[in-house]
Amino acid sequence: MITLLENVLERADGNYVTAQDLRLLDKALSSWQARKEAYNNIQVHEAEIINQAVEAMRTSDRFTAKPMDTLGVDRCRRDMILGLRCCALAMLLEDAEMLKDRVLYWQQNIFLAMQLNYHGYKFIWLALQSQLPKEQAELFSPYLKIAHEMMSGK
Repeated sequence: MITLLENVLERADGNYVTAQDLRLLDKALSSWQARKEAYNNIQVHEAEIINQAVEAMRTSDRFTAKPMDTLGVDRCRRDMILGLRCCALAMLLEDAEMLKDRVLYWQQNIFLAMQLNYHGYKFIWLALQSQLPKEQAELFSPYLKIAHEMMSGK
């Protein structure tokens, strides 16, 4: 929504907002209540989502050969919490560009420097689907998909 508002302001610049931009704003505002409820539900269930995602990651095929130590689990949990919260905010504000600019490019650079492909967002998605109603999970899906694609190198 922040990016949308910035774009609308830039295009209007001394003129009236176009009918097309008004429709975009109407669409964003019409889904506000559903996005807010999903955001609040994610916040309430954060601990369960993260615990389930971390456990799924720890027991996945990726870590069978080399299990994560306590430090690895703690870092993974920290990264997942950050990712979940940032994706939730992007969903609330309906703003994928903000998610990319404020978090994912930075996070992606760190993981590239460490020569790691991060798949935590896949596990967050699986956990989130079991914790939220389907409609709320679907609102969240596009942001997790962007995050997963950027971080896993796909």
